[in-house]
Order: sequence, then C-alpha cells, then structure tokens
Amino acid sequence: MGLWLVVGFLPQNQTALAHARSAAEWLVTSVSGQRQPATKTGARSALARLTLITNKPEVSVYLNGAFRGKTDKNGKLLIERLPVGRYNLRARKIGFKDYRFVFRVAVGETRRLRVSLVPTNDPAELAYQRGEQFREEKKYQESVAEYEAALRLRRRFPEARLGLARSLLALDEYEEAEQHAERAIRERQGQDPEGYTVLGNVLRGQGRYEEAAQVYRRALRQAKNFSPEAHTGLALSLEEMGETDEAIQHLRQAIAQDGDGEPILYSLLGNMLLSVDAKREAVKALEKYLVLAPESNLAPAIQSLVEQLREELTAQP
Repeated sequence: MGLWLVVGFLPQNQTALAHARSAAEWLVTSVSGQRQPATKTGARSALARLTLITNKPEVSVYLNGAFRGKTDKNGKLLIERLPVGRYNLRARKIGFKDYRFVFRVAVGETRRLRVSLVPTNDPAELAYQRGEQFREEKKYQESVAEYEAALRLRRRFPEARLGLARSLLALDEYEEAEQHAERAIRERQGQDPEGYTVLGNVLRGQGRYEEAAQVYRRALRQAKNFSPEAHTGLALSLEEMGETDEAIQHLRQAIAQDGDGEPILYSLLGNMLLSVDAKREAVKALEKYLVLAPESNLAPAIQSLVEQLREELTAQP
C-alpha cells in the first residue's frame, strides 16, 4: 500500500511524515503489539481511571482487544485517561487461563478491579498464549507456528484464528489472513467486531479500500461505535478514497476513544489536516503528539515541522 506524503510541502519532512503514517498503519494491523506509553507530561483531564490488581506479576492486559500494558512485580497496573464506555477486559499470562470480564466506566469514575488467574494445562490455550507473546515481540513467523499448533489442537478457536490473521497480515500473507479472519467471524456467528476489524485491515492492506470501509463500518455498528482500531482503519481507508473530511472525523473519534494511549494517532491526524490545508489544527495535533511522546524517534522531525508551520502561520496576512 502506498504511503501518503505531503507532496510539495516541506520536503525535508516527507520522510518523517511517511514514517508516522507507517507507524500508525502498523498500530492498526498489529493492535496487540507493544504500545508507546503516554508520558507524565500529558494532559491530566482523565475521563476515568482503572486500577487493575492481579494475583500474579507481569500479566498482559487488553481492553477491547488492544494491549494496554503489563502489571508490575506487585501485580498492579494503572490505566489513566480511560474514555467512557464498555470494555472487554482480557488478562493473560502464559501458563494461566485467560481471565475475561466486561465492565463499564463513567465520567470521572475511579474503577478498581481484582483479577485472580488460575493455572491451565490446556495445550491449545498454552500454544495460543505463546503465539500472542511472539506477536507482541514482532516475531511473526514464530507466532504463526504457535497459532497453527493451537488450531490443530482445537479446531474451533476464533481467538487463535484472529491472532493468526494478524500475524499473517504482518507477513503480507493476505489471502491466508483473509481466510482466517472470515472463518473466525463465522465461528462467532457473524457477531464479531474484532473479526470484522481484522478483516478490514487485511482488505486495506491489499488496497481494497471501498471493501475495507464497508467492513470497518460493520465492525463499528456491532461495537456500538466504540472501537479505536476500527475508526483508525476506516479513516485510513477513507483518506485513500479521497474522502479526507470524513477520514478526519473518524480519526478524531479514534483518538477520543483511545484515551491518548497511542500518541502516533495525533501525528496521523496532523498529517491529514495538512492535506486539507488546516495548518492551525495540524499544529495543535502535532504539538499534542510531542507532549505525549517527547522522546520518540519521530519527535525531532515533527518538532521541526511544527516550527516551520508556526512561521508560515505568523507570516500570513
């Protein structure tokens, strides 16, 4: 798939903007990978706070399919700036049965959840967990082998199929990734927002943007419009289709629902805003990225871009 560049605008920053888009696209196709943590200098107007306490250390925590971090050596994880909504929690540690729980948070709520993991000897579950671990580490070939082992042991295993589809997508194995995403959806009787989102990612990876957009919209309908990953994927698809205004709307929704967990989304928003010549808004988005990720590899180039945009805005009559 082609990367969008700011043609004719600040050519010395084109590479940085392309990398920003590439990073954002990786975020959508590999949502359970390591996330870039927001820094303490970020905005503190949290909608809600979640404190998770587990009976084991180093437990991987997912909310609505997105990796949100690991508990510390004391089994504690604090998630701040959690947007209002309904969440599917999954807590995972290799050697223990996955813990799943559905909860809601309200504006200003401070939620505290305790999770007790129990050991498992299920070979299919253990293979699936190893696949997830390898995918978090971007060891996609190894993750594929583990997911396939899990599916040999348990034929009906939609979670493993979606993990396999994500890893195959990262390896550019589009046809096989599409097959597994579609089968996972069938195994869940068509009620699978994550499955449709993964399928949308696969279609978008092949440049089938209109089909991808339709699938992302279906994912959002089933998720009651709450899915940062689906909003981001739809935004990227719409941008490729030339529908940038709507793309920006969906990207803003992704940011609002993500709770500043993925600073790269602000870089992508700034990129889109520049394409419609909304420089002032673009500066605000890029500045937000710098607040949340001041030590990132992209920060120096984005800082340079922001400074040049400010100069241009100051020079305008």
